[in-house]
Amino acid sequence: MAVKKALLVVSFGTSYVETRRKTIEACENKLIERFPEMDFFRAWTSRMVIKKIKNRDDEHILFPDEALEKILEKGYREVYVQSLHLICGEEYHKLLYVIEKYRDKFDKLEIGRPLLTNLEDYNELAAFIERVSIDDCEKDIQNKIKTATVWMGHGTEHMSHSAYAALDYRLRLKEIPAYIGTVEGYPELEEVIVLLKKAKFEKVHLRPLLLVAGDHATNDMANSNEEDSWYSILKSNGFDVEVHLQGIGEFEFIQNKFVGNLCDEINEKSDLSQACKNNEMTASSPIGENNENNHGEVQFFGIGVGPGDSDLLTVKAINVLQSLDTLYVPQAKKGSESVAKLIVNKYLKADLEIKERYFPMNYNEDEKISSWNEISKEIIQDTNDGKKVGFVTLGDPMVYSTYVYLYNRVKDRVKVETIPGITSFINIASSNNFPLAMDKESLAIISCTDDYDRISDVLDRFESVVLMKVYKNFKEIIKIIEDKRLSDKSLIVSNSSMDNETVYGGLEEVKELDSVPYFTTILINKNM
Repeated sequence: MAVKKALLVVSFGTSYVETRRKTIEACENKLIERFPEMDFFRAWTSRMVIKKIKNRDDEHILFPDEALEKILEKGYREVYVQSLHLICGEEYHKLLYVIEKYRDKFDKLEIGRPLLTNLEDYNELAAFIERVSIDDCEKDIQNKIKTATVWMGHGTEHMSHSAYAALDYRLRLKEIPAYIGTVEGYPELEEVIVLLKKAKFEKVHLRPLLLVAGDHATNDMANSNEEDSWYSILKSNGFDVEVHLQGIGEFEFIQNKFVGNLCDEINEKSDLSQACKNNEMTASSPIGENNENNHGEVQFFGIGVGPGDSDLLTVKAINVLQSLDTLYVPQAKKGSESVAKLIVNKYLKADLEIKERYFPMNYNEDEKISSWNEISKEIIQDTNDGKKVGFVTLGDPMVYSTYVYLYNRVKDRVKVETIPGITSFINIASSNNFPLAMDKESLAIISCTDDYDRISDVLDRFESVVLMKVYKNFKEIIKIIEDKRLSDKSLIVSNSSMDNETVYGGLEEVKELDSVPYFTTILINKNM
């Protein structure tokens, strides 16, 4: 029997019928379209608006805890919630409080993030604001009128108030003719006016940075009969003002962004990622365009470049490299030369876009995960832009490679092909005529970052063993090998096939060293 799944879409709500249809319901419909296997439920967080709708229209809209209770009573075991809030403010935290109260009552209860949560969200919304603002100002600029767009956000006394300033800061850095102000909080309209006058703007396009163009947009922003409306204040300060009563929820980009946020949550924590795969219109699509991926063609290639010698690349790897539009290359240290890039350099076309990205090689899991997430999103964006994208990695992409972390994050969003490469231990075995395994002999590959007891156990149980990542504790590893009398059955090599390759004469030579290179591997075959 299939598990019953519910989709709960939560917004602040609005009493304005027409803008509700264009914004809240448009976002809801995008989510319903994307997740047809789920049954749809609606909830609002504003009790005041809910009460007004009930009294005026006799329509009863549920508060989030009422909606979850109803979903529970109907026998749903999995619930996927998407917030239509713009920031992680007071209303969103009220929703989180309700979610936590019900989390143990369902098999799964997951929630997609609001519009502005992580750094990529801010970058994407800034790009959206840039596009709309430039469109607003285009005709005025042609008529030589210096023009900007002012966006009115709600603001908050909650600790998340800095979201608006952070968004405005991105616009300032890019010198975009757009400014963020808020009704409650910072930046205030008075501060925006100072910047407008300093830049000598003559005309202002006025827009709501609100999901719906409701009460705040109609009265606080656009009402020409109110002396304290933004329209009137800007006019009194000498600006020509053009109003756009269009909530950002009307834009397909914003609708897709909320869909993408729930997809991100599903891809991270559930088995529903298939819902986010085929013909996905991502939040990063150009505004108003249905930028569907062509999943019939590979968009992203993970390319194994072998251990170090450029001549060890496969013919397929070379052919793919020469067909790419964009290539991502990993850096082990910020600003350092990428080893993988050095290996493939001679095969790259002159006009190839190369993006060197830092992959932390430490034990800070938060830093590593953040890096993988950001780079994966950038790769997805490039493929959505129609680019053929690759990522190069030492050895084989599926053996101790950071590529796997990227693959797991993009595989449900783009079509991926992984090109195998020669691993260091395979090259060491072949180039040194050191058979790894024959007939029924057993072979184990183990990282020496594992605990010593497990390494010792593997050495006891298998006839052939590959010890990788021995650089940090090589003296301890050598002692274990010596204690098991396997020194004469061992081969140790650093920087296999690279210009600075070292094939050591034996473990005795190595244990006298103070350190060994990062790329150091030990092969053991008890039958040698």
